[in-house]
Amino acid sequence: MLSDSVRSEIQALMGQYPQPRSAILPALYAAQRQIGWLPNAALDEIAGLFGVEPMEVYAIAGFYNMFYKAPKGQFHLEICTNVPCMLRGAGDLVAHVQEKLGIKLGETTADGQFSIDHMECLGACATAPMLFARKRQSDWGRYYENLTPERLDALLEELRAFAAADLPAPPMERDPAGPYHHDHHPETNFLLARIDRPASHTLASYQAEGGYAAAAKALSMPPQAVIDTVKQAGVRGRGGAGFPAGVKWGFLPKDVFPRYLVVNCDESEPGTFKDRLIVEYDPHQLLEGILCAAWAIQAHHAFIYVRGEYLFAQQRLQAAIAEAKAAGYLGQGIFGSDFDLEVIVHSGAGAYICGEETALLSSLEGGRGHPRLKPPFPAVAGLYGRPTIVNNVETISHVRHVLEHGADWYRQWGTDRSPGFQLICLSGQVQKPGVYEIPYGLTLRQLIYDLAGGTLDGRPIKSIIPGGLSMPHLLPDKLDTGIDFESIQAAGSMLGSGGVIVICEGESVLDVALRTVGFYREESCGKCTPCREGQGWLEKSLQRIRKGEGVVGDLDNLARFAKYIDQQSFCPFGPASVWGLQSLLRQFRPEFEAHIALSNPDGEKPEIPARPIYRAYTGKPLKNVLD
Repeated sequence: MLSDSVRSEIQALMGQYPQPRSAILPALYAAQRQIGWLPNAALDEIAGLFGVEPMEVYAIAGFYNMFYKAPKGQFHLEICTNVPCMLRGAGDLVAHVQEKLGIKLGETTADGQFSIDHMECLGACATAPMLFARKRQSDWGRYYENLTPERLDALLEELRAFAAADLPAPPMERDPAGPYHHDHHPETNFLLARIDRPASHTLASYQAEGGYAAAAKALSMPPQAVIDTVKQAGVRGRGGAGFPAGVKWGFLPKDVFPRYLVVNCDESEPGTFKDRLIVEYDPHQLLEGILCAAWAIQAHHAFIYVRGEYLFAQQRLQAAIAEAKAAGYLGQGIFGSDFDLEVIVHSGAGAYICGEETALLSSLEGGRGHPRLKPPFPAVAGLYGRPTIVNNVETISHVRHVLEHGADWYRQWGTDRSPGFQLICLSGQVQKPGVYEIPYGLTLRQLIYDLAGGTLDGRPIKSIIPGGLSMPHLLPDKLDTGIDFESIQAAGSMLGSGGVIVICEGESVLDVALRTVGFYREESCGKCTPCREGQGWLEKSLQRIRKGEGVVGDLDNLARFAKYIDQQSFCPFGPASVWGLQSLLRQFRPEFEAHIALSNPDGEKPEIPARPIYRAYTGKPLKNVLD
């Protein structure tokens, strides 16, 4: 079923990786580009090329959302409906496109031109509402942001015209009004400093401002000195955990090679969209940071795992890598030394769980994105079972500046335990959503009111999510909390990936809870029972309450089952998936109760059968799940 050219392409992809199986996801993309979707016959052929059982390839293709199991229209439109977009009118946009095209979500127009679906977070929270359009049998995909019904109608006509004339689709570039703000704290304007320069993504522009000088400096230092500098600076991971990068690098076992560097650009946490700016508009900044980090840990292969929807970002990264190799900054004999480094861009395929580092490694090795048991940690046994460092895009970008200016320079900002500065993503119901580069210690009030101009229509704030959708909500009495890891934790939440979502009075906490739980139910990898089964139960309970069939006892059951998911799941996804719901139930229980009282005043508590859980090795009851 696969053409000779696609089979040759797959063979070439297999040769790019230390282990050929890593090319399974790229191979699936190649097949889908040829056929338009992935029938079983194509999966059988791919299995044969890789020497694995067909069922294994079926399982991989079925795990990821961006591999189609049935034909789609010529243009597949996916509308983001997650909380940040929901707060900015995504529901109205969904209603409009369904009426305009005469189909419902999950359907295709009779002429085969358009398919529409709702989509989980697309990393464009500051330019909501938005949609992601993909063209069948091509590598084209584009974000359409800041949409109104009128703009949506215009883009549909534009795509129809291109299809009718058989012309190339519109450029993949994003809307020109970028969601970034870096004129408020010029003293910490480094990561975003070049973001709006003409041709900022090119090597010529980067070199004109001293690009790759920090990497040259790093390669003149002993590798351990680079690690020590990053450790002294106190650079903390920007992917969610906040673990010190230099300390993580120090966990590598001595004299065990090969080692790998993996850069996490999966960025699927709702409310987080900072890494996309870096890779789209200053990719050489990231590549220079990668070169510094790879030298420090003595890795000769680096992988950038980019979420599948970031097609434009992948294009920019591939072009930047080609420029850097041609200039001698990547490849063999870098800066005339004997140090070699190959950088591979690896596309994910729509799976939030792959933001977790071990699930990302499973995916990069050519499998489903299932998390792994820790220990061993990736620094000891990671990619292909070898020592591996996994860091976020922003983390690695900080390394480039630390190596240029030094540890003391970096520590002049922030706090003792949270030194430096960070990219904060601000979305939801504020006047100026976007990415802000701020020193640690700035307060939530200063961010929202002084920098972002306050809330929409001056509405009072109802709650704030300080670190991405998974983090517990904070009430407005915490507005004077400093934006740093320790202060946010002391206030009752976590800074996470730096995604601040503002929710104003007038919004339903039930709707926010339902959409939050729906996201995590959709994105559960299915590996462990509490998360796989519990998320669906939570969502159905909230749906019943919203329909007017709930009772107060449901709130107790929601809290009880959320606790089991929190405490008994295999990986961090489980706890993070319920923190938001748990905080809403604690802080807004009277609102939930009021909805139940008004919508179902005569309701009786539904009977839920109590089922014992058994220890597999004894057969004896462990506990009743309702106790």
